[in-house]
Amino acid sequence: MKIGCDIVKNERLQNKNRRFIDLILTKKEQEEYKKKGLFYLCGRFACKEAIMKALDNTKKLTYLDLEILNKEDGSPYCVNYDNIKITISHEKEYTMAVALVEE
Repeated sequence: MKIGCDIVKNERLQNKNRRFIDLILTKKEQEEYKKKGLFYLCGRFACKEAIMKALDNTKKLTYLDLEILNKEDGSPYCVNYDNIKITISHEKEYTMAVALVEE
């Protein structure tokens, strides 16, 4: 089992341009970002960073190689990997994510 964690100060991603969004979010994630805004972007960014840390990024993943969507109950999951469990938390000006990789 491996674990990864990441924290983001939300204002750091507040004024990112379209190019940055295109490098971080998949098309499906971008649709949700348009509805949900900054916290969604921060959550996905932190989550993808946490996953890459948990995997030691030995697979040389890019942000677009990982897609984080929500189940019907609202909990996030990684579309690309069944063996990764994730959680995302928001608190005022910070967002954090934890990824657990089951081997």
